[in-house]
Amino acid sequence: MAAGSSVIGDSPGRAKPPDPLPRVLVFNFFADLKARGIPAYTAGLLQSLAHLGVPAIELKAPRWAVRLPPMLQNLLFVAYEQLVAPWLSRWHGCSLSIYPYNSVGLIDAVAGRAVMVVHDLIPSRRDSDGLAARYIRTCQRGHTWLRRPVAAVSRHTLRQLQRLPRFAPCEKYLWANPFYAFEAALAGHRVPLRRAGGETRVLLCSGSGPNKQFREALRLLTRLPDPKTWRVRVLGFGDEAALAVRRVEALPPVWRDRVEVLPKLDLDEIVREYLGADLVWVHSRAEGFGRPVVEARLCGRPVLASDIGAFRQLRKLHHVHLYREDSFDSAVGLARADAAKPCGHARAAFLHDQLEQEVMRLLTERPDRARRSR
Repeated sequence: MAAGSSVIGDSPGRAKPPDPLPRVLVFNFFADLKARGIPAYTAGLLQSLAHLGVPAIELKAPRWAVRLPPMLQNLLFVAYEQLVAPWLSRWHGCSLSIYPYNSVGLIDAVAGRAVMVVHDLIPSRRDSDGLAARYIRTCQRGHTWLRRPVAAVSRHTLRQLQRLPRFAPCEKYLWANPFYAFEAALAGHRVPLRRAGGETRVLLCSGSGPNKQFREALRLLTRLPDPKTWRVRVLGFGDEAALAVRRVEALPPVWRDRVEVLPKLDLDEIVREYLGADLVWVHSRAEGFGRPVVEARLCGRPVLASDIGAFRQLRKLHHVHLYREDSFDSAVGLARADAAKPCGHARAAFLHDQLEQEVMRLLTERPDRARRSR
């Protein structure tokens, strides 16, 4: 077996079918390099396959890749996706290879055994002209030209795919974000009682990506009155926390010591951060899915979030307050009022059921047009 790969194996689950299912390869290159984002989604996808009794091989980066700079990690990612993953899939006799990083192994796509998972269409934007965006667009063009199946991680992303002509020939599936590990970690904690008065503790979920607009979030923060009544902790920068710290240091002095950037955390520590906050703030200009929004609601915390399509889809979770530039102050007031009272807890079971049903549909119904090339 190739370095960095492991057999997840057959696990009993509530939806396990009686007939044997094909073995699949799951390309999860950044599993040991990054804790959040797509690796977290892929870990949940692997757990879903285990529930269904599907034998799965997980391909990860070699352990020594953690010492490489990001540019070399990205180059190694391309080599693994285009060469190692198709070879390993064929070596183990996998009938399906799942590529969950918005791109795909083109050899597997030509062979008719690839499904590409799309999280968002940010690389397809005209202002996304970096090498990574170009690579993703090239992979997507080849995959869609071959009419291979595509999975979207949210209804918002699925609707976007349905509107794009190049995805029209592809069979589309909704593989919703799972939260198995997060709910398991949450089960080990007691929800703390809310305090009366004092500072409002805010957990700002952000990151280094341009869509996160961290500078813009800080600008909005400085509009709020009475800085001494706020305490903000920033989650999501991980190994790039130094970048966020530099931007915080540029804030006016009255705000500088009210904002703390968190280092890379494990899942248990992340859950504690959610539970320790009075409200969760998620600022972004574009997302495929609002994972921090759901995590906050799983923890019973009200959410302040940008008014974008992916977040609008999650208003049904209740206590999700959306804002634009001109409504930020009023949305903050509503979220802060929610923070002073019980908000109830969302449940992710419906997302898990939906994911397992759609995965099973692909495995058992493999449509002819997903196999044929033009």
